[in-house]
Amino acid sequence: MNQFLQPINLQISPNSLNQGENAIRQELALQLYGQNIFTFSQARHLANLSVWEFQQLLSQHKIERHYNEVDLIQDIEKIEAGF
Repeated sequence: MNQFLQPINLQISPNSLNQGENAIRQELALQLYGQNIFTFSQARHLANLSVWEFQQLLSQHKIERHYNEVDLIQDIEKIEAGF
């Protein structure tokens, strides 16, 4: 096993399991973003949500948005590409 890999703990609620793939993807995205493993852009793509929808999801779950230079660059690229 690679010494640089750190295990992560992700839990899926029975409610999300019953709701299907979209709910599972959103729950995983929230956890990965909340643990600073995924950027905002990566997490929202996993959740299959728009920027605004994912921001609302974060707010509903009381997860603060962390925003850094990588996020800014990705946002600028998306805007320039017309997304």
